[in-house]
Amino acid sequence: MSNTGTRRRIATTVTALGAFALVAPPAQAAETAVPCDSAALVQAIAEANADPAPDTLSLAAKCVYTLTAVADSYWKAGLPSIEGKLTVNGNHATIERAKDAPRFRIINNWGDLTLNEVTIAGGHAPDGVGTNSSGDGNSGGSGGGIQNWGPLTITDSVISGNTAGSGGPGADATATTYAGSGGSGGFGGGVSSYSSSRVTLTITRTSIIGNAGGSGGLGGNGVAAKPGGRGGSAGYGGGIEALGGTVLRITGGGVSDNSAGSGGKGGTGGAEGGRAGNGGSGGVAGGAFVSSSRGVLLNPAIVGATVTGNQAGRGGDAGVAGPGGYSGFSGYGGRGGGLAVFDDNLTLDEVKVSDNAAGEPGAGSYPQPASGGGLHTLGARVTLVNGAVVSGNRPDNCVSPADVPGCVNDFRTAEVHGHDRRADAERAAVIRR
Repeated sequence: MSNTGTRRRIATTVTALGAFALVAPPAQAAETAVPCDSAALVQAIAEANADPAPDTLSLAAKCVYTLTAVADSYWKAGLPSIEGKLTVNGNHATIERAKDAPRFRIINNWGDLTLNEVTIAGGHAPDGVGTNSSGDGNSGGSGGGIQNWGPLTITDSVISGNTAGSGGPGADATATTYAGSGGSGGFGGGVSSYSSSRVTLTITRTSIIGNAGGSGGLGGNGVAAKPGGRGGSAGYGGGIEALGGTVLRITGGGVSDNSAGSGGKGGTGGAEGGRAGNGGSGGVAGGAFVSSSRGVLLNPAIVGATVTGNQAGRGGDAGVAGPGGYSGFSGYGGRGGGLAVFDDNLTLDEVKVSDNAAGEPGAGSYPQPASGGGLHTLGARVTLVNGAVVSGNRPDNCVSPADVPGCVNDFRTAEVHGHDRRADAERAAVIRR
């Protein structure tokens, strides 16, 4: 049992009264009071992991637990990875990464985690380092605040100022190799959740604010007549990412002022007329990104919440061409300033999606206009009920109003007709994720 706080267990009592005995009540979760000290919090979680029974941690009221180093070096998390059933009663405390600390996320959850009245702030998933065997930059880490693989419940809390990792730069070309592409930015600046089986991500009366997806890495530079590498695609879901079997339920609170990552800049073409590298695509979904496995409907829902002031990612700039070489293509701006849904049916119940913005294209050849300031759907449908409204987003409200009955655009430039090359790039980014 913990020596860092007061641990209480409800004891079972069996009293014999002649031939009668009281039946022992079921075991209750252990409860630990955690002093206002970051080392004590790390120790309390480690001890909870070692205890097979459910555990509850009660944080010191309004304390700021400042983390300065990783506690889980493999998963690059400031706290030990959660392994069992754990409830953290925050009592309005904050768990934050120190501003001058190395980059690490706050929480990695493999168990069944409940957070009540706690602020998770300042996490930064690690950036991509090095390249793969093809010279492409490695991807940035996802989940700057929380990386989640199991059931997760967040109530009356704040997830703020967390950032996913940026992609690493691609390798420069050599006499025998071509320039590598930049690595992809990490997804889910505030919360990133993925599971191959069905798990719930339940967020109630919580503010998801000021978080950011990871930016794409720079493309490598060309040599001689070789082209520059493509900039990396940016991370999706500045505030929240829910992929695979994650069933997202948001009730109350708000998703605001989050941003998806920016696409990476293309590499410079070689000095003998090498073509400039193309800019990477900006991140989809400034606020929240939801994508189930294709053909499996999880029916996520957002109820009584606001989705405002979020920004999809800007496309990356093309690189500089070598003398006489061709210019590179502009990176696509990200769609879905507020929300993006792939391959599922989302219900917005008494929700306001407003004042969100799509990402602008990067500099370069053939820039595509920004679209999907409010909602972006791909193989998906969004149902508006009980006065839910999508309005006042820039430059439009919905990429495809046909997928969102009741959504009206002021003009039709965003509406999709025929084959959409950008959609192919968006799906490819999710697969790489």
